[in-house]
Amino acid sequence: MELRQLKYFMEVARVEHMTKASENLHVAQSAVSRQITKLEEELGVHLFDRVGRNMQLTSVGQEFLKQSAIALNELQKAEALVTEYTDPAKGTVRVGLPNSLSTKVLPSVISTFREKYPQITYKFMEGTNEELTEMLLNGALDMTFLSPVPESSDQIEAIRFFDEKLKLIVPENHPLAENFNVSLKELASEKFVLYPEDFDLYKIVTKAANKKGFTPQIAFQSRDFYTIQGLVGAGLGISILPEMILDGAIFKETKSIALRDKELRRSVGIITTKKRNLSPSENLFRSFIISFFSN
Repeated sequence: MELRQLKYFMEVARVEHMTKASENLHVAQSAVSRQITKLEEELGVHLFDRVGRNMQLTSVGQEFLKQSAIALNELQKAEALVTEYTDPAKGTVRVGLPNSLSTKVLPSVISTFREKYPQITYKFMEGTNEELTEMLLNGALDMTFLSPVPESSDQIEAIRFFDEKLKLIVPENHPLAENFNVSLKELASEKFVLYPEDFDLYKIVTKAANKKGFTPQIAFQSRDFYTIQGLVGAGLGISILPEMILDGAIFKETKSIALRDKELRRSVGIITTKKRNLSPSENLFRSFIISFFSN
């Protein structure tokens, strides 16, 4: 099995078309086809079903793709490690970020870090806590911000930076808009605009509401902070969002209000994998952000 074969296989799997894959790889279609055939013969299985002009992964092909992605990622990382050991200040940092942290936390951290290490480049991956943790475990990431932060385990090391309050946002003409603070129980009859069920923010809000004796009425759900704010501003519901992403980003059609319920908060921090070592550049970044938040 050759590295070239893995690269060709993964590109064909991505675009599901031999001609498109060959164009993207800048090689002849016959060369791609020949290498895929050799790979299948070596493995003794069909990785693709040929459906007309399209190439669809077989069930074993899907499993092979997952492992190939991990293997190729590790090879690329090994190559980068050799380069970075000669000069860590010129490497690449791969970091995951929950959607609800991307508007505030990352820009302030990166801008400060960049002053010290201007030649380091970055690859950011966004997702839910569950998606980012999976990326960490399968090798697509070696470090990610999370909120809330889980406990350390035999697979991950967790570092908690701080706790953040959640705040209520309502339309500017809402009866509660002029209140200094509000309790969650007062919102039992309201319609909510929240993140989807797989987001931890959704779980925090619904769990807290259940403890207060009610199930939130969900009017709309979105993965995007600005969409949520826009729906609230249009009078289509209320929402509960992290204080940090609301700071300086409140729409003029909405008002933010403090919540009296202490359980409506979340922890913010990072996790790294114990299975693999961070690259030199990632170690620089990890040490920096630990110092950044401790100060």
